[in-house]
Amino acid sequence: MTSSFLDRSEVADRAALIAQALAHPVRLQILEILGRDGAYFMHIANMLGRPQANLSQHLMVLREAGLVQAEREGMTVFYRLSDSGLTSLMDSLYGVGDRAALEAEFPQHWGRHRGRRGRGSCRCPRCQP
Repeated sequence: MTSSFLDRSEVADRAALIAQALAHPVRLQILEILGRDGAYFMHIANMLGRPQANLSQHLMVLREAGLVQAEREGMTVFYRLSDSGLTSLMDSLYGVGDRAALEAEFPQHWGRHRGRRGRGSCRCPRCQP
């Protein structure tokens, strides 16, 4: 084997890891919520209405694939996309028509947190008045 084949094999392994991380609807929804500006854990949990343990598992998969980064801020954790190119990838995955439907349902996902929205009252620092 040549070194270029090994390099391509490593790239293929990395691409497969990313594809596996993207292959779950909840993880795609998390990436959509993070959008361009990121979101606090409590905001993601509020928007998706999922148990915290389940959400933590999905975020761990996304972190291990290198798709998201976590920053602890006191007692809260802030997540952001690790690469701005992910927004283009998400655009391609959802397509233009599906994105319009998502924006209508969750307008704050697109980096425009506008106060208390979603399921109940989100208490993340961005959604507080």
